[in-house]
Formats: sequence, structure tokens, C-alpha cells
Amino acid sequence: MIIRTIMIQDPPIVHVKDKLVEVIKKINTRGIGRVIVVNNSIEGIISTRDMLTFVVERCENGCGRGDIYSLIDKEVSKIMTPRPVYAFDDDDVMEALTLMVARNFGALPVLNSEKKVTGIVTEREMLLVFQELEPLFSVKKFMTKKVSTIYEEVPVFDAVKLMIRRGFRRLPVVNDENKVTGIITAADALKLFVKAVMKGDPDMFFSRKVKEEATKEILTIDPEKSVNEAAATMLLKKVGSLLILNSDNTPAGIITERDLIIALHYQLHLKSS
Repeated sequence: MIIRTIMIQDPPIVHVKDKLVEVIKKINTRGIGRVIVVNNSIEGIISTRDMLTFVVERCENGCGRGDIYSLIDKEVSKIMTPRPVYAFDDDDVMEALTLMVARNFGALPVLNSEKKVTGIVTEREMLLVFQELEPLFSVKKFMTKKVSTIYEEVPVFDAVKLMIRRGFRRLPVVNDENKVTGIITAADALKLFVKAVMKGDPDMFFSRKVKEEATKEILTIDPEKSVNEAAATMLLKKVGSLLILNSDNTPAGIITERDLIIALHYQLHLKSS
């Protein structure tokens, strides 16, 4: 299988001289957490995490309306990851998957033979490969058992800081009894930031409680189910994780797209050995 068969075509792209507001628009409208930066050729890549890190670094103690507008008026070159690693559209999926797992990449821009950007492949597209494989491993083999959570009364900005510090893309939300009431993602936080910018109300981003922005629908999976079923559920529901809950709705584990591509890499290596 080659990358061209699973990649997202017509990926979100901005020019190296564009402003960050254009990146925000692309992420918000396309629902893809990464934007490719080009000039005559590929120059960089910007993720939702990059955007939020930029805001946290400059607004640790809060930002006013003028500060926020100043942030989004910066050129994308100021925060992009330059010279990103990429794949070619006729590369084997296994090669790209190995690169993503080994280097901890969440996505790879895809270029054609003329080095023009033709697509992007993210962890979610990689999950499509599970459709071709027999179920071998259960969720419990690859899930994370020690789950980091955030209390529903905590400000969203504090949740963002925790995600940035720990390298998370999402946090299950719990109440005072440690029962899961929702989940908040980096994408949710960025959407709130966009709302705050559009309304000219920075306090909306820095003061809004997690419970007000978290997704209330809690998607779960039995740890005895196969990773193939977990992948199919994530693709169907368009989510990046599934929770494993105890009988009292307290968190027992979480499995993410990242966990699943590690499982996929492991299974494909077994198949080829």
C-alpha cells in the first residue's frame, strides 16, 4: 500500500509570509490539526499544539485585546517547525508509519516527485490500514492505564498549560468524585481562542471553565476488544481517543491514535518477519 491511497488530498496550506490568523482559519475550517507552510517549496509545518504553545508562552500572566491581535498578526515563519520531514506520495505506508512512530510525528506532509505538496497523512489516516489486518491484539495491551485528568471547574487556559507541559492532546474531565464527565482537546481550546479573538474578549479564553468547553459525549471501549475495533470506532466517530472506565465511571485507561499506530507498527513488523 502506498501513501497516495490513504493521504488527505488538498491539505491546508499557507504561505510563509502569511499571518497566523490564516493558520487559525485553516485549522478551524478544515478540522485538520496541522497546516503546511510553503514558499516555492515546502518550508514548514504548524500544528494546533504549536499555536497553543505560542499563546501560552506569551500570555502566561494573561493577555489583553491588543496583545491577542498582536499575536495572530505574526508571520507564520515565527512559530512554524522549519524543514519538516515529509514523505513522497509513492512511498510505502510502512516506511511512513515507521518514521512517524520512531520520530513521534503526528503527521507527515506528502510531496510528489517534483517536490510539490499533494497531501498530508496523519495518525488517523494510518488507522485505515487496520481494515486490512486480522485482529491480533486487545486494547488493554496498548492503552495507557495511568490517566491524567483535569477537574471540570479549572479554567481552560490551565488545561492548555497542562497539555503543553505534559505533551498531551486531550484530557478527560472529572468532577469532585473523580467521575468522568467529558473530555477536552487541544482542538477545543483553539476553537475557544478563535471565539475570544472574534468577539474581542480575551477573558473568554483565559477564564472559561473546562466544563463549559469540554465534549460531553464520552466514547468508551472495553479493554478486551481488539485494537482493530478501537481504530474503526475512532474513524467512524472522528475522534482521537477512547476511554476505558471503571464501573463507577472513574477512569481506568485511555487509548489514543498514537497508541494505535504503535500497535499497527508492531503488528506489521510481526507480519513481515
